[in-house]
Amino acid sequence: MEGFLTFLFIVIVVFYAYSLIIKLIFKHKLKKLEKEINQDEFESPTSKKQDIHVDPNIGEYTDFEEIE
Repeated sequence: MEGFLTFLFIVIVVFYAYSLIIKLIFKHKLKKLEKEINQDEFESPTSKKQDIHVDPNIGEYTDFEEIE
């Protein structure tokens, strides 16, 4: 009986420790993601992407028709 109680106690402690560790990791990841989102939100659009200039004289659009 004493072995069973010891086993049960160990299982409960391990389960509690596992759930506590998972919660701490989740909170850390969530804070990191929140900080990253807030940082991206306040950046100016010009710092994120450079305007892409496409020369309009590169080529022309050709519309193909099916021949039956």
